[in-house]
Amino acid sequence: MLEKRQTHTTRVMLLSSSLKEWWRKWWRSKKKGKESSEKKRNPLSAIAYYLVVLIGYLLALDFFSDLLGDDITKNNNNININNNNQKKKKEFVKLFWFTLHAIVGIISHLLVLKSDPGIVTEKNHKVCYKMFPFDDLLYEEGKSCRTLNIDIPARSKWDAVTNRRVCKFDHYCAVVNQAIGLRNLRWFLLFLIVNGALCVHGGLVCWNRVMTRIPKHWHSVKEKDFFGLFLPALMYHHTRSMFSMFVLFSVGFGVLVFALYHIYLVSMNVTTNETYKYAHMRRVNKRLPKSERVDVVNIWNRGIVLNVKEVLFPMRVY
Repeated sequence: MLEKRQTHTTRVMLLSSSLKEWWRKWWRSKKKGKESSEKKRNPLSAIAYYLVVLIGYLLALDFFSDLLGDDITKNNNNININNNNQKKKKEFVKLFWFTLHAIVGIISHLLVLKSDPGIVTEKNHKVCYKMFPFDDLLYEEGKSCRTLNIDIPARSKWDAVTNRRVCKFDHYCAVVNQAIGLRNLRWFLLFLIVNGALCVHGGLVCWNRVMTRIPKHWHSVKEKDFFGLFLPALMYHHTRSMFSMFVLFSVGFGVLVFALYHIYLVSMNVTTNETYKYAHMRRVNKRLPKSERVDVVNIWNRGIVLNVKEVLFPMRVY
């Protein structure tokens, strides 16, 4: 009876070990297949950006056409005709600047999309490895990349979306469909500032359209009760323009705040990826006794001027 139990236990152990071995082989083959197969970035997010800009610009053209297409008062008075012509010239100038702003926004998107984030390869590995020192806290010297079979440079990270190792990796942005790193962070900041300002500009266009279409006696109501009576009346009579304005202002100020956050990170010489690591290290430090805590220090912070210069004029990786 005892021998039967022992043989049964031995069989179970052999089966479990064989299953474990099969699982390890299967997982390794799957992982190698993932690493060897080149992932393709999904262009839908970038296409969506262009569609949003196109729809917004068409709406703006509709608003400007209302202002430019107002009939001249049927009056023989030359003063009225001259006033209307001057108003139309001003609206044409506003339309020109808005069109130019939209074009600059698209160009900033293309700059990020087509730029090199600072890809680490076998050819430029030695250059990237010497760029930043190791702090032995977030980045330890001697670790190797299994995919490229090279030593991992400090401040670099493997981007799972673009399937590339990026020097001074910040994050992957789905809107521009590109990894943000050492070489294209400056273009990403330009993209945020230009497009955030473009949204605010579009909101001002909506507000200008509404203000030119309301009756004159409404201005007295605006001064007396703006939030209680004037604003609800605008929402009721000019729903599309007011809704577009609120959406554009919300998105615009949100993007500009995000840009200010990244500018703050630039001034401290910290990437978005490193902020997560620093936050994790601080949480771990709080759980440890004071005698065992580690000093979390950013060794790459060289002062605001040099930090900004590093982003505006990045080092070459080739």
